[in-house]
Order: sequence, then C-alpha cells, then structure tokens
Amino acid sequence: MFIDSVVAGVVANIVCETTKKGFSLTKDYLVRELAKAIKADQAKLEHVADEIVKIDQREDLEELNEKGVIKRMSKYPELVELLNTIKQENVQNITNQYHFGNGDNVGGDKYC
Repeated sequence: MFIDSVVAGVVANIVCETTKKGFSLTKDYLVRELAKAIKADQAKLEHVADEIVKIDQREDLEELNEKGVIKRMSKYPELVELLNTIKQENVQNITNQYHFGNGDNVGGDKYC
C-alpha cells in the first residue's frame, strides 16, 4: 500500500528524532509529539501512536532513517489507511534551524 500523505514524513521524523535522543517509543510520548505537529483528534493520534509502537516491537525502528521508517509503515495497511485520512492542511509548519558561524539563518517568513 502507498502512503500518499505528508503526515507519514512528519511521523517518521518524530520517530527518528525520538530514537536519536535515546528515548523509547512509547504511546504517551508519541501522542504528545504528534499533537505538537499534527492537528487531529486525540483518538486518531493515539491510534497512530499505538500502531507505531506495535511496528517498533516487530521491526526495531531505531536502526532506520526517515525513509526506512516510511517504508516499514507502508507495509501495514491499517496504519497507511489511518495516515491517509489525516489531511495535509492539518500538519503544522515547524522549522528547526541550527546555526553555526556568522550570518543569518534563512527560513520561515524571512526575506533575503
């Protein structure tokens, strides 16, 4: 099945950032992080988090990058269907920037 939603990328990024920080993928943590990035009802976010935790138990997502996480998620039709029901407009625009050296970061609403 194909995930045709930007939501999958957001979820994969949350999974990867969580494991990079050394945190375990728990339902409560995932729901909290998903709620920051996606405007959807709590029940839907909890369902996504449940599915991710189940996949992590079977597939060990800690070893994968975002692209690998998306590929693993696409093997689970229930999760794909759920992610595809979340509209792209519900994804928050979050820009994380890291700056080293002189000059300005360019991002968000800043004009060059």
